[in-house]
Formats: sequence, C-alpha cells, structure tokens
Amino acid sequence: MGALGHYLENAGVPTTQISLIREHTEIIRPPRALWVPFELGRPLGVAGDRSFQNRVLLTALRLLEAQQGPLLVDFPEEAYADRIQGETQPAVWACPVNFGRKTQEEPDLERRLSSFLDEVRQLKPWYELRMERINRTAMVSFTPDAAARLLADLARGKLPDHQLADVPLAAAIRIASQDLKAFYFEATTAKPGAKVPSSETFSRWFWQETAAGCTLVTVKQWCLDQNDKALRMTGAMLLVPLDRS
Repeated sequence: MGALGHYLENAGVPTTQISLIREHTEIIRPPRALWVPFELGRPLGVAGDRSFQNRVLLTALRLLEAQQGPLLVDFPEEAYADRIQGETQPAVWACPVNFGRKTQEEPDLERRLSSFLDEVRQLKPWYELRMERINRTAMVSFTPDAAARLLADLARGKLPDHQLADVPLAAAIRIASQDLKAFYFEATTAKPGAKVPSSETFSRWFWQETAAGCTLVTVKQWCLDQNDKALRMTGAMLLVPLDRS
C-alpha cells in the first residue's frame, strides 16, 4: 500500500494509510501513514467497537491535512485484548454456552463428532440472533450446518457429497474451516453487551475447549494422509495453527 501511495500521489491524488508493521513503513516511506499498535489482521483494533474504530479511521484521515510527507504518526491508544464495547477497561470473556465437556480428552471419534454437531446446534440460536441484529457475517460460502457436515464427514474419512460447486475439495475444506471459525466467533459474541475477546483469547478457547477445534485437528491429519498435493498442503498449513497441532 505504501508503494501504491507514492504512485497515486504522483498522479495528484492525496493518500493516507494504516500501518501494522512499523519497520516496513519506515523503509517504504509512504506519503502519510498511521502506525497502530494492534495485532496483525485487526488494523482498526477491537472487533465490534465502533467508537474505537472510528477514532482510528479519523486519525488516519486527518493526516490528509498534511500538505507533504513522508509522514509517519503513532496512534496513541492501545487496543485492549478483551474489552466491553465502548468501554476502556479490560474485561473477562466467556462463551454464552457451556458445552460442559473436555472434548480433547474423549478418545472415541464418534463421540467427539457428536459433541461437535451438538456445539453447532447450541450456537445457532446465538448466531441467528446476531444476524437479526446486524445482518452481516464473515461466513462467505457455507451455512453452519453445511460446514459442520463436510468437516465431520472428512473426520470420519468419508469423501463428502456436499461441497461447493466447481471448487476443488482442498479449497472447499479451507473455506469450510474459515466459515466454521467465523460462525463460532460470531455466535459466542452475539449476546447484547457481550465482551469481545481478543483473537488470542478466542483462539485459545476454540482450540483447547471445543469439539470443533478437535475435529479440525482430525481433518488436518486426514489431509496429510492423502496423495493429493493440494490436500496435503491444506492440512500442513491452512487448517490448524502450528502451536495448536
């Protein structure tokens, strides 16, 4: 984006940007940049906190008042790891549904998958509540049930008969896993006034305390056991964080 900023400025179009990696911005020296001390993937800070995100955007846009650069400004606020929307103090987050089991310790595959499908069933009312309230989702291709069925079939070693049309199986698995994690995040933060977890908090909960995380670990191993190169790459790199394998 910094290099594109130089190109646009040469054409007479003023630019500003948000930077997550200060070292890169210092080297590229874009015309105007706001460095934010947030984690990668969250350039506006805390998910769902409109007032905080608006402050970030307005700070970046105000850099356009500078007639020339390069200009690199630090955003003065931290994004708390966990916070209640609109407040400035950290808060403790908890899933609104108590699954009541340590799924990773269950050795029987069918019981784990039964727990997984039960999790999806219990979370759906919360997900639907969120959709009624804001009518948008990060799920892009699968419904919660379709993503769960596809991944459960693969965990059993069964090739699914319900995947995306004209999409290779490896890509369908990746998309289903992404949609599933988006569903869990959106459902568990749907309660009005709910605390918004950091990605670290959510990731720790998802991979350590849900049958969904356990199922994705099983699907990863299935992919690694296949002869297809795309499936093996999906299993190796695109389903489970390296520190959760």
